[in-house]
Amino acid sequence: MSSLTSLAGFYPPTDTQAKQFLAAFVALFAVVLAHSVWSSRTGKLPPAINPPKLYDLTGGSTKDDFLRRSYEMVHGPSGEGPDRPYTVYSDVGPVILLPPKFAEEIKNNPKLNFLRNSEEDFHGSIPGFETFRADLSGQILVQVAKKQLTKFLNKITKPLSEETAFSLQTILGDSPEWKEFSLPTVNLSLVARLSSLVFLGQKLCRNDDWLKITSQLPVDLFYAAYKLRMYPKLLRPLVHWFLPECQRIRSELAQARSIITPVIKQRQAEKRKALEEGLPVPTYDDAIDWAEEESKRIKYEPATFQVGLSVAAIHTTTDLLSQTILELLTHPELIQPLRDEAVEVLRIHGWTKAGLYNLKLMDSILKETQRVKPIQMISMQRIADAEVRLSDGTVIPKGSKCAVANTSRLDGGLYEDPQKFDGYRFVKMRNDPGKENMAQFVTTGVNSLGFGHGSHACPGRFFAANEVKVALCHLLLKYDLELAEGALSEVTSYGFNLNYNPASRIRVRRRKEEIAIDSL
Repeated sequence: MSSLTSLAGFYPPTDTQAKQFLAAFVALFAVVLAHSVWSSRTGKLPPAINPPKLYDLTGGSTKDDFLRRSYEMVHGPSGEGPDRPYTVYSDVGPVILLPPKFAEEIKNNPKLNFLRNSEEDFHGSIPGFETFRADLSGQILVQVAKKQLTKFLNKITKPLSEETAFSLQTILGDSPEWKEFSLPTVNLSLVARLSSLVFLGQKLCRNDDWLKITSQLPVDLFYAAYKLRMYPKLLRPLVHWFLPECQRIRSELAQARSIITPVIKQRQAEKRKALEEGLPVPTYDDAIDWAEEESKRIKYEPATFQVGLSVAAIHTTTDLLSQTILELLTHPELIQPLRDEAVEVLRIHGWTKAGLYNLKLMDSILKETQRVKPIQMISMQRIADAEVRLSDGTVIPKGSKCAVANTSRLDGGLYEDPQKFDGYRFVKMRNDPGKENMAQFVTTGVNSLGFGHGSHACPGRFFAANEVKVALCHLLLKYDLELAEGALSEVTSYGFNLNYNPASRIRVRRRKEEIAIDSL
């Protein structure tokens, strides 16, 4: 009711006409609420684990209950989740959760739309959230990641190392004395710099204004999306104008445009001048040019696209790097073997594709980290463009949402002692005949859903893996690290998300690296 009161404040009840208008608005509000709730309960969905109560017209109580008990709803008492499809009423509406065995069955089904699901969950049609539009994400961003970014990986490893060296010097310094830092702040700053190097080049990756925007806006976007979901869907096109969180992301997006637009105009001028003078047209080999190449006449806004890249790359990679460091500091016996491996591999291969591939213990630790704490408890989120009937007879109605529960990661039949973090788990799996490929961090499968699976598996995972490996080599060889006194590393759940402790703090001091990795 407080939201209604704040909206009503725009119509002071001082005359009859205003009072009548407000009364009509209240009536419309009630009708919309009822329509929203009841429409979400229609359709032949599988049995619900948390069906909404009849009196919960806004759906607010159901959403709050889900946000608090989501882990239990997804994993069940055994931790491995139910063995048949069921419905969860979540903050994004009812979602049909499928056991992991269905991942292979739905992975490439053209009737199940990944991009529409993302657009709906993150309000892509509402000002400020344009980065989640299906056309922008699908036909440009995904193609840039699949085709251009992956092709660029061989060229970027050495520059990533150089930028990591510069960034860590800036962020952590060279003091041999212990200093305390916020782990999320350190990693967000580092990943923002490294990602921006690839997406925009060295000049902008060191632009403080851009780094501030590209670090903060993805966080604010996710929070604003969450706040807006608390309102019935039919009211969101109105409510977003009044929510401070939505106002903030529109302001930040405007700042992003003010930084990117001059760069675009300068490049356009340079290309025009080259054409006029009969000279070769300059190329820049970064995401600005890649987007132009992949847009294929789709109208898009470069700043919005760059924010989309930041959302896709920075948030998830920061989460992975932070959780990996927390696991290493909780299991410090892994740090020296990682250092030894890095020294041996880099001496032989340097900063090359072969070098990163042969960091097999590091690769195993990354995969084990993602197994123990993926960024979400679910994967392969989709909206059905048409009715889909699964092999067990389950029907996914047209317009409904579905996802695969990422619970096989805790299956004792697949993993020995699955609740235990074992950094060598996937190193050992690589030695099993026929399992070498599946044991690699970037490989997806029914039992490895951290990056999704099938045609919509995360296209940027190869870049993310390289980026994190380069960062870890520099961090571990150049610094001693430990958890700050009283720091907690436990994982919490909220909605479908699994979160490391955002208050995590570490102590860092400079050490003498065994190999001069800056000059490799």
